[in-house]
Amino acid sequence: MSTYLKQFSTVTAVLLIVIASLNWAIDPFAIWHNRCLEGLNCHKTEAGDKIYLTKAYQWRHVNPDIVILGNSRPELGLNPSSPLFKGKTVYNLGIRGAGVGTQTKHLLNLLETSTPERVILSIDFLDFLQRSTSTVNWPPKPYPSSNMPLTLLQQPNPYYFNNNIKARLATLYSLDTTLASIKTLARQYQQTNYTTLDGFNQAQGFIPIVHNEGTQALFDQKRQELLKRLDGRSYSLADKQGQSSSFNALKILVDTLKSKDIKLDIFISPYHQRYLEIVNQTGHFELYLAWKRKLVNQLSTLDFLPHGTLLDFSGFNRYTLEPVPQGRGKFMQWYWEPSHYREELGEVIIEHILSTNIEFKLTKENIEPRLSKEKSAISSLHASSE
Repeated sequence: MSTYLKQFSTVTAVLLIVIASLNWAIDPFAIWHNRCLEGLNCHKTEAGDKIYLTKAYQWRHVNPDIVILGNSRPELGLNPSSPLFKGKTVYNLGIRGAGVGTQTKHLLNLLETSTPERVILSIDFLDFLQRSTSTVNWPPKPYPSSNMPLTLLQQPNPYYFNNNIKARLATLYSLDTTLASIKTLARQYQQTNYTTLDGFNQAQGFIPIVHNEGTQALFDQKRQELLKRLDGRSYSLADKQGQSSSFNALKILVDTLKSKDIKLDIFISPYHQRYLEIVNQTGHFELYLAWKRKLVNQLSTLDFLPHGTLLDFSGFNRYTLEPVPQGRGKFMQWYWEPSHYREELGEVIIEHILSTNIEFKLTKENIEPRLSKEKSAISSLHASSE
């Protein structure tokens, strides 16, 4: 019996070591930041499904000069390896589905160990919407599942110690991670989305869809998603007490970066005109314009605009008016679908941010003429479609 127990214990220990070694080496969720071996573990194809886990740990291995912040749009559109960054270490902290509060919380935790010289923040209209009947609970309570050492208010997270241990053990020993490691090994040469060690999401998953179904299919899918989100619903930018979680979080972010003397560049994502047509169709275009006005007013109040840059790539311009091709295998130059732009348009955005070009600059002085121009443009589009 004693011999049996010894053999069982030995086999169990060996299996645990093998499983942990496999998961550590493949690192499917990119939290251990192991060396990238081409054809083995470079393409983190499963990280997208655990993106909050990935982006809670990945930055701890990087000391970036520049941080890109936002949701999935910059995550897929702004490449940290762009030559325009001229050799700077850039980390893409864009997180799919993350609101302004979550984005800010991740950045505040990154700032505990790194001091970047610049932060590029992408913001979106939908991230600032809240149901008209809702009440904002501020300050927010820490999430029991949070892996962040600090809360949004930069206080110690009481759940961090246990969650950190659980998360690290799970990425070595869980069945979920082992299956993800096997899938990562098998999908290294497949055309699917994957996350790089600098946080960029290579949007390869769109390619087979365009080849097999066409770009129009991606536009149709996004249209249905937007209609489901906006149609028949009433939204506002603040509750009855004037509270807005997103604007409050934005204030924390601006104030913190100013106190640390870190340059901040903010830009509004370039929505394709089809996106804005749905915003208009569902009765939210005036709210979209009001959001821009409120954004400029808040940034003026925070004394951001005289020193920082706010660029507006939305509206109707030579990029957002690109025609949508019909038929299979035809790619757009600037877009994958109405809300996600390609890396090529990301390069345009980076170029404008790093230059003194004022074409897309939004200020307190030019906000009203720009809003009037957008209002006229959407009215003309609506009239021509009738």
